[in-house]
Amino acid sequence: MARGKHEMSVIKQQLEAVRSQIERLQVKEETLVELLRELSGEPALVERTVRKRSPAVKPLVLDYMREVAGRGATTKEVDEAVKITIPTVAPDTVGSVLSRLKADGALQYVGERYYEKRFAPQQQPSPFDPQLRVII
Repeated sequence: MARGKHEMSVIKQQLEAVRSQIERLQVKEETLVELLRELSGEPALVERTVRKRSPAVKPLVLDYMREVAGRGATTKEVDEAVKITIPTVAPDTVGSVLSRLKADGALQYVGERYYEKRFAPQQQPSPFDPQLRVII
């Protein structure tokens, strides 16, 4: 058993040494590639920036909709509220979340405002609705 632990330790040390060599060689390779690029007159490579994901927007939207309750809120109002917490939220993200929540049945859209389903105003049926029949 002790022999197996010793062998594992030796293998881990060798693996770490190989990884260290690989890292040094990669740095050396990058340097040589950059030198070749400069000598040939090619433009330097621009490092690609990685976009960070913003925190989840949906919970903030739902919390805000509960907060406004019966007043409801426009897309612009919800967007402004979310941007207070997450200033980096991408354009149209809040509108997309509102639309999906409406499609899922969590929100209702009445006029220009979204409402959490339980707070949505009751819509009066139109007197011209063909499903309404008055029997005299």
